[in-house]
Amino acid sequence: MRIGVDYYPEHWEKERWKTDAELMAKANIKVVRIGEFAWSLYQPEENRFCFEWMDEILDFFRDHQISVVLCTPSATPPKWMTDKYPDIFQDDIHGNPKIFGTRKHYCFNSKTYHAFTRELVTKIAERYGRHPAVEAWQIDNELGWANTTRCYCEKCRAEFQQWLKKKYGTIEELNRRYGTVFWSQIYNSFEEVIIPRAGACYDTCHDTQGQNPALLLDYYRFSSDSVIRFAKESAEIIRRYSDRPVTSNLLDAAVNSGTGIDYFKLSEQLDFVSWDNYIEFQWGIAQAATVSRDHALLRSYKKQPFWVMEQQSGPCGWSKMGPAPTPGKLRLWTYQAVANGADTVVYFRWRACPFGTEQYWHGILDHDGKPNRRYEEIAQVGSEMERLNRVFGTLKPQAKIAIVKSFDSEWSHSIHKHVENFQYDSFLLDFYRPFYQMGLSVDFVTPHDDISSYALVLAPALLIVTEEEKENLERYVRGGGTLLLTFRSGIRDEDNNMRKETVPGAFSELAGVRVKEYDPQFQKETGSSGVFGKAQSKLWCDVVEPVSAETLGVYTQDYYSGESCLTVNAFGKGTVYYLGCDLDGDAMNRLMKYLCTRHGLSPVTYPIEGVEQVEAQDGEHTALFVMNHNPYPAVVPLDRIYENALTNDEEKDTVTLKPYDVAVLIWKKSF
Repeated sequence: MRIGVDYYPEHWEKERWKTDAELMAKANIKVVRIGEFAWSLYQPEENRFCFEWMDEILDFFRDHQISVVLCTPSATPPKWMTDKYPDIFQDDIHGNPKIFGTRKHYCFNSKTYHAFTRELVTKIAERYGRHPAVEAWQIDNELGWANTTRCYCEKCRAEFQQWLKKKYGTIEELNRRYGTVFWSQIYNSFEEVIIPRAGACYDTCHDTQGQNPALLLDYYRFSSDSVIRFAKESAEIIRRYSDRPVTSNLLDAAVNSGTGIDYFKLSEQLDFVSWDNYIEFQWGIAQAATVSRDHALLRSYKKQPFWVMEQQSGPCGWSKMGPAPTPGKLRLWTYQAVANGADTVVYFRWRACPFGTEQYWHGILDHDGKPNRRYEEIAQVGSEMERLNRVFGTLKPQAKIAIVKSFDSEWSHSIHKHVENFQYDSFLLDFYRPFYQMGLSVDFVTPHDDISSYALVLAPALLIVTEEEKENLERYVRGGGTLLLTFRSGIRDEDNNMRKETVPGAFSELAGVRVKEYDPQFQKETGSSGVFGKAQSKLWCDVVEPVSAETLGVYTQDYYSGESCLTVNAFGKGTVYYLGCDLDGDAMNRLMKYLCTRHGLSPVTYPIEGVEQVEAQDGEHTALFVMNHNPYPAVVPLDRIYENALTNDEEKDTVTLKPYDVAVLIWKKSF
């Protein structure tokens, strides 16, 4: 466990570097990330490279015993390149180029840009691959940020056509699977296939794309593959010259969501994953449960500890700012990351920059560069990490519950959203939140992962499922597992077309039900009652007919009052639940508690509103992190005697936390 900082030595006078390094050392900052936007310094002109400036920086940090994450700067192509080679630009969905002046304006399928990137990454890796200061590498920066995964230029059209030809073999097969007979969209050759730009039916006001849904899903897959191919190319170059691990900083599933990249597949190209965690900024304020979910996602992509590569350290935004972090929150957010599986937390940034777009993006230090309250708080965290490292190794939660996340389903849901206000990741969060409140850790898995170790698996709105994925879930249940399915599951094929089987389609036998009809809850609500108590549905209602299943809940309103909304089915040695409607928060909490009680999953301790409790293990020790996200004190009951690893105090019966306070508890003995 340790902390680091994102640093831009090129922004400051060299005389300041020594002061910064001394302040970092005093705060127990162990690592800096540098260089992610520095292409024009490395290569001020075509065929002219400058490395002396980076030589000096790396030697400086080596001498000050601070390790470095060195980035490849492909997020910001220099002006000379865009002027001479305008084919590197992306086009937006309307066919307009994304011009120079911001960042991320390059096309992932530009052969010109690939060549320039390969050349520079090779030179950087060859020169610094064995430098003693370099601990790790970061590829690019925030791949796919700001809707840049999906480009709609002619380069992408040509590459997409080749991608389709490889996938389908013949244009007749593509026409058959796309159903191009609809709206007279039949193609005579792969060269005729379009990319799904905004067409005549494109309507952002009503969230309508209008293009063929099979074409859209394939283009989303192709675009994700294009980014992954780009990242893989840089990673492979680095590994030729360096044995240091490679990562890239991912984004969350909430405020910055929608990168359009399959993070499970991207993570296969990385040695460890990292992400950027902004909780309260210009574009939104995230709930604690949402941030916890995002940490769980990162932990799940490679099933190993992760880094936070950018952790908020001050008020931030571009044109406006979010609030200044209340005293205690920087420490709290850091421990929330560590509790959920982060072994390194790197704060963005060291010092607020006086020029450029991000002048309002405050770091640990303000523009004046003087130590302040935030610096003192982070220095406290650095000191505490030193103490914890004498007790614990790398900590990670050991989850017995999993939620299935499918990027194919996510993209399909975004194309056809079923009903107003449905959003896939928000729906997954509805199922995550009750376990968060109970102190039960959750992993995220793909439909084809080995899930045999989990006591409970939830697959909300698993819209698209392959035959192999269906068999994987059936094998899990048949062997004694417990699975929950919901409405809008198993009803589309791999081509994003509706299945012809009665809903729930691929899962009908597994769930032991058929859906007689469904009622999208557009400008209406419907009540229900069951093992979850009383509930209201605001999104969707499947009218469920049990075949081999038994009823656990019924509707209490509308023309389907008395019909089933929740069922349970025995399948092999296991159990399958089918939830035909969405539930309000209280009812969802009750349902998840019911499932936990029935299937031997007990909360860590007594739940307190606004207090996050996470058990994490290092293979020898178990730590209980108790984190108060409330603006008032919290008294948390304990079921045994603990020692607080941060204070060495014995905690018996209860532990009292100040607002935004944290305790890290080690079990001493039972009462």
